[in-house]
Amino acid sequence: MKILVFVSSRCPHCPNAEKVAEKIAPEYYNYRLSFKKVRMKTSEGKELASKYNIMAMPTILFLDEEDNEIQRINGAPSEDSLRNKIEKSLGLKKSFFSRIFG
Repeated sequence: MKILVFVSSRCPHCPNAEKVAEKIAPEYYNYRLSFKKVRMKTSEGKELASKYNIMAMPTILFLDEEDNEIQRINGAPSEDSLRNKIEKSLGLKKSFFSRIFG
């Protein structure tokens, strides 16, 4: 799984999103999670933003092995929120219903 963090130099919330992702992502490298910061003003950033229809900054995308979007977070998440979304995406955390009904 890949996490892409789309940031802009003019965005006041982007540094927080970037710091949270940089802190949390390494905890899951053993689960084949990769993390990449994408600057919007670069050619790569513009291309990826167009491909994934990025409209807000910051945006954190979760991609599967084929680069298909699994989920996204608009805005800067808390550490707990990002950790929970990563664990759900990796299948490490079961949903409420699966815990009850198996």
